[in-house]
Amino acid sequence: MSHHAAMPNLGLKYNWFLPFYNWIYPIGGQASETHTGRTAEEVFGRISPAQSRALYVHVPFCDTICTFCPFVRAAEHDREVISEYVDALVKEIRLKGEIPQLTSTPIGAVFFGGGTPSFLTPDEISRIGGALRESFDLSVCREFSFEFEVKSATEDKLCAAREIGVTHARFGAQTFSPRYRRLFNLTATVEQMREAAHAMRRIFPYTSCDMLFGMNGQTTDELAGDVDAVVSLGLDNIDYYPINNLVTQPRLSRAFRAEGLTPTSGLTKFYMRLFVRAALRDYGFLPHNGHGYVRADHASLASDPVVTDGYSFVYHEHTIGYPAHDLLGFGVDAISSFNGFAVSNDPRRAAYVHALRDGYIPARVTEHSRELDTCRPLSLALPYHGRILREWVDWDALPTDVRAHYNAVVHAELVEESGAEVKLTRAGWEWYMNVTFDLLPHDEKRAIARVIQDAMTDRRRDVEPLGLEGDEARGGLAIL
Repeated sequence: MSHHAAMPNLGLKYNWFLPFYNWIYPIGGQASETHTGRTAEEVFGRISPAQSRALYVHVPFCDTICTFCPFVRAAEHDREVISEYVDALVKEIRLKGEIPQLTSTPIGAVFFGGGTPSFLTPDEISRIGGALRESFDLSVCREFSFEFEVKSATEDKLCAAREIGVTHARFGAQTFSPRYRRLFNLTATVEQMREAAHAMRRIFPYTSCDMLFGMNGQTTDELAGDVDAVVSLGLDNIDYYPINNLVTQPRLSRAFRAEGLTPTSGLTKFYMRLFVRAALRDYGFLPHNGHGYVRADHASLASDPVVTDGYSFVYHEHTIGYPAHDLLGFGVDAISSFNGFAVSNDPRRAAYVHALRDGYIPARVTEHSRELDTCRPLSLALPYHGRILREWVDWDALPTDVRAHYNAVVHAELVEESGAEVKLTRAGWEWYMNVTFDLLPHDEKRAIARVIQDAMTDRRRDVEPLGLEGDEARGGLAIL
């Protein structure tokens, strides 16, 4: 199956669909021989300066486990276990705060994720936030996000988060459909979501909600009902993601099978995405990146840009492609991503806690090639954010294959060059994941191929096929 097999009779630019929607870049990399050691200084003491840095704090505790969630987390109710983790997290923050290479770069964004950060007590929220402010200069921070689960979004926790500087409250609704809420093990009621959304809007400058689409067997009526319901919450920001069957829990696949629900095809998900965009526009929203929507003014709606520049998800500027932006993570399984290497904290909570008690951060360090960093603005920032400055790309250093694929997507009118900018066309936005894959360097495509191959051969889970109906025998995994 070719990368650019056009199907003009259908108006399609590709005849394959990548069943993989967001990931930490790069997936590829080799164990580091340079950034080694047990102490934070030995691992992080050689990183290059950056223009801006994001901080990520991972809280791996939940009241209940959602079946679509791929992240490291546990249903934990032992307050002593949680307190020990908070102790370790604060210690990691302070250890990294003693390293000039980590504190000299301006902090542009902070993100508390999980798990469920709102599972912490107000005092624990305050303690972690205080450690961050004492260890890092947040004076120019443009965005401070905190993920809530609506059942635990009590007034005292909302206020504690606001007091440590949180500007963006985020929560996951995912769906309002009773059957999918049951299959996802979502235990909050719709009324609890409405109450939490109202409280967050009152306390924080920004409140956003995550939604999913493309679930096995989802009908158009269910999709339309979800759009109507999430808009009724009165939020200015909505993030709408296609469900990623490669990383959902196998028990979700079993539950879908038990109800006779087969995976939604890539083609159907493609049209569902167009439906979401059109429906949200009717409600006054425009996309600001590949999956995020923001309420827009009348002038913006009238001009109907491919993506609006009226809002930016600042954390994703650091994790998805902006040059000279990097990421520093804290907590179990947290990732730190820098020019040339990445650091992944130990995913085992007990090992993480014990190591911090001994004064070191348990982590695995990988190095990646210079071409992966060279390609980052073109491969990630352009498709996801919709536009980049030409000066962000070292065009002479691009690998030959990436340059060839770039020329092809320009020729296919998925990307256009406009003065100092390179931008997606409307078709480019519609196919942004395919454009992303096309513009990746060869080694990263191979790394993604392995992830997809492993998932598609895993009998415990169901993943949508890669091609159009009838193309599977001919196409298979040839796109990889």
